[in-house]
Amino acid sequence: MITSAFRSEWIKLRRRSLLFGTFGGLTIAASLFSILTFSQAAPVGPGRAGLPSLQQLAEPNGLIHGLDFALILLGIVAFGLAASQMASEFTLGTLRQLLVRQPLRSRLLAGKYLAVVSFIVSAIVVAAVLTGLVDVLLAHLRHVPVHAWFTTTGMVDLTRALGELLLAAAGFATLGLAVGLFLKSSVFAVIVGFAYLLPIEMLIERIFPGTKRWLPGQLLTDLGKGGVHGSSFSRSLVISAIYLAIVGAATAVTFMRRDVTA
Repeated sequence: MITSAFRSEWIKLRRRSLLFGTFGGLTIAASLFSILTFSQAAPVGPGRAGLPSLQQLAEPNGLIHGLDFALILLGIVAFGLAASQMASEFTLGTLRQLLVRQPLRSRLLAGKYLAVVSFIVSAIVVAAVLTGLVDVLLAHLRHVPVHAWFTTTGMVDLTRALGELLLAAAGFATLGLAVGLFLKSSVFAVIVGFAYLLPIEMLIERIFPGTKRWLPGQLLTDLGKGGVHGSSFSRSLVISAIYLAIVGAATAVTFMRRDVTA
């Protein structure tokens, strides 16, 4: 039954406008970050705004820098997509029809969630692969040797970074699904989510600097970067998992108990 719900959600997700818009948009956006990274990189030493140098880009983990810079954008896309997919069921009045075909709400929610996460993961993987090809071209133009990227160490670093990014994206999608369910409006859910993840968390962080290590959006960002100073990967993973478990439980209970009249 979860598989049926999963497949029905993918029918909506593979619409051309959404499929090509998401996959193509993420690829273009990630490629722009790569162009910025290579074009502004200094020969040695740190570049502008903390950008790596050409010497650092030639190291085995050179491909990771572009993923780190694109992380917040990928997280926002994951949040917005999940929020809109859930809220649109209420906005368009299609949830009632879905419940007629699948009255077991927990299985419907699980199938929908897995479909959205798999869609986001697929989009990020495709964007990462295509952006990697762009990175190779940019490295050739800036005379950056790339043989270290394809060594065992480089591949391990890249796989680890991509896995951390996908974990963070799944976390953002979980938050988006919850916000979409509670607000029941695609536009309102996306606006509220974006406002919290960007200006509100930044404002809270500036007023209360100690809260940076506890804010959900910042924790997921740290998780996607493999941990940063002040919040290791294991700490970010554990606290994020606790937050997401609470959010997931609240979402499931609300979904199963809420009346659907339209």
